[in-house]
Amino acid sequence: MAQSDYVLSLLKALDILKLVCASPDGMRLNEIADHLGLKKPTAHNLVRTLRARGFLDKDTANRYFAGNAIRELSDLRNNTILLKAAGRELRRLHHAFPEATLTLSELLPGGVECRLRMSPERPGELQQGTTRALVTFSPYVSASAVCLQSCAANAGAYERNFPFAEYGLARWENEERFLEVKRKVRSELVYRMERSPGITEAFFLFGNYSLGVRLDKEVPGVSEKIHRAVADIRTILEKELTVMEKTE
Repeated sequence: MAQSDYVLSLLKALDILKLVCASPDGMRLNEIADHLGLKKPTAHNLVRTLRARGFLDKDTANRYFAGNAIRELSDLRNNTILLKAAGRELRRLHHAFPEATLTLSELLPGGVECRLRMSPERPGELQQGTTRALVTFSPYVSASAVCLQSCAANAGAYERNFPFAEYGLARWENEERFLEVKRKVRSELVYRMERSPGITEAFFLFGNYSLGVRLDKEVPGVSEKIHRAVADIRTILEKELTVMEKTE
């Protein structure tokens, strides 16, 4: 592409982002304009636009810093890579246990959302919910929710939005009983829901993610095999996460 075909305002905005991100103490508007040879009104309009989209932020001293949107772009990239790796591992688990319903779920402040799913009703198909959840699991009730409420890094923020008195009391009778279950899940990294026949378990992976497994009929020895397979998946995805963090 010839340089004359470039969108100059976009180039200038990107130059501002690069400059500000490299300035740990932030920069004032006149410093940005002087450093990049921009007229102050031009710099003001570009900075205001970047700030409106969250790519820049301003403190009380009128110094501009990198905004949260930059981190969100990085997180979006990492989540996409992570979901791709998780999808590959979910396919392998589905191949080993074709009668099981498998879910990869994420805990967000507003809900426990299923991101990936494989089931015997749709054999071989990886169902994905990247921009929206395939299903949202009930707090304090579903295996995935209890697992993540016990182990996830942001469980506190989630439970502030879904307080025990309103959402958990009917299921657990008292909070101490629920806290005891959470302590056990944190120790074992798995929550097994009591049901018969069959198995419903949710395994904590890392961060805010869990892997759910449901079998309508329990076969002797299958639970132990699933536990070993999930442990392998956890190790593989943790390595993927470590590689992503090193490349940031």
